[in-house]
Amino acid sequence: MNTQIVDANTWLYPDSSVESDAPQRITLSSARGARAACQILCTSVREGAEIRVDFQSASSDSWLAPEVSLLVDVAVGKNTGDFGFVVKDGESAAEYTTREAPFRVYDAMRPLGDGAKTRSTTQALYVTWYTPHDAFPGGYTGTLKLVVGEESQKIPVELEVFPAIVPEKGGLAVTNWFSVGNMATHHDLEPWSPKHWEMIERYGQVMRRGRQSNFLIPIGVVGIEKTGPGNWELDFDRVERLAELFFGMGFTTLESGHLGTRRRFNDSTFVLTGDSSIQATSPDGYSFLSQYFKQWRELLEKRGWLDRVIQYVGDEPTMHSAADYRILAGMIRKLLPGVPLADAVELPELGGALDIWVPKNSYYQQHRDAFDRHREKGDTIWCYTCCIPGGRFMNRFLDTALIRTRLIHWGNFLFDLPGFLHWGLNQYRPGQDPFENTTPVHGDDGETFLPSGDTHIVYPGDDGPWSSVRLEAMGMGVEDYELLRQVESSDSDLAHQIATKSVRSFDDYDEDAESLARCRLELLKAASSAA
Repeated sequence: MNTQIVDANTWLYPDSSVESDAPQRITLSSARGARAACQILCTSVREGAEIRVDFQSASSDSWLAPEVSLLVDVAVGKNTGDFGFVVKDGESAAEYTTREAPFRVYDAMRPLGDGAKTRSTTQALYVTWYTPHDAFPGGYTGTLKLVVGEESQKIPVELEVFPAIVPEKGGLAVTNWFSVGNMATHHDLEPWSPKHWEMIERYGQVMRRGRQSNFLIPIGVVGIEKTGPGNWELDFDRVERLAELFFGMGFTTLESGHLGTRRRFNDSTFVLTGDSSIQATSPDGYSFLSQYFKQWRELLEKRGWLDRVIQYVGDEPTMHSAADYRILAGMIRKLLPGVPLADAVELPELGGALDIWVPKNSYYQQHRDAFDRHREKGDTIWCYTCCIPGGRFMNRFLDTALIRTRLIHWGNFLFDLPGFLHWGLNQYRPGQDPFENTTPVHGDDGETFLPSGDTHIVYPGDDGPWSSVRLEAMGMGVEDYELLRQVESSDSDLAHQIATKSVRSFDDYDEDAESLARCRLELLKAASSAA
């Protein structure tokens, strides 16, 4: 058996090989309330051999026992396009991707339980240390014993814990939109059964692991029945139960789902979400909205959640639909006063309609002055990624450098964007195998494909939801954001000096993992001094 310790910000592949001078010692550093991780590449092992990891330390601290996951490779069928989506036939993505598709990459993380076995003659592991808030700063040592079949290897471990503390509830709003339905169907569960509710909670735990703070409850969760002309019966029981569950798990903000949608992307008018026969800004639309928001506000006030909610209006309004969007936003402001309105936006020319603007990180960068003017007027600017942007822009695709997923949140800090949104926690398309088809068809033309991994950053494992290498990178990037903010509070110049060593813009950054490690060490020292 040959092994190599690999940085957590670097992709591993089933055909990766151990280098002749490969590191054989784990050396990590961490703030308190944060995590430190690495990967272990194992080659020349017996396929199907039992694998286990034991950890020994002179310290009696139970938290020193690491969490270990068996990495599972997934398929990348198409490369990301320069603008977004995937490359067209005859185009090359070599300039900004890691490999030419098709290939396989280790992303899914199966918890290493009893009886775990290697999947091939090459196997990779992901090892994580979580440092509690009350841990004593200083150096910790131990030995990780890796046993694969009849072979074993002892790996020395050194973990330096810094005084800096990452708070459990930080300042960056993070939301990955999820599908409650997929939490049932991809685990063969009856929707809304007791086991489905248990599975929803398990997905929530994985979301919190990725430092997610916000949760979206779409209008489809509301029970809606039309009882007569201009009258609807509304049932918010499931919404209330979901909110209670997620708030209880440490989420801070409820995102109330979009009331308006468009039949086609470039349509000029919005229709009601769930009933495309009714224009949202028509008298019938207003009748529905007035009944909906009356009951919704009553529930929020009863549960004390009114100041913990943001309201979406209609996703990604364009110039074609801007006028109707303004009317719809005005209606919702009247019916739900005091609650911030937010949306992913395609343009900055909607002043007054929104409180929280969420442009793509590339679009923000291209129209920064226009969006910053809204901030000057008191609005908040977040950013998001989806099937766009591609090319060199930061996103979290499977065929681009893994480190980009982490550095997105350094960009959040640099450009004062206190929120990040992505549509795809587990948004598997109908018939999609999330392990074997990571670039599914998008839309009805059969010719448009989503980029690799865009639909999901969590996998439906055979024993529940599995995290991913990308979700871990994202969570650690959010922790970096919190530390940068702490340094900024005492020395803004130093914080930006540290950040710009790794990131200058969303398409100008350093992809070298060793450089980031040095930069992060400097950050840990500075944050500890600022504490």
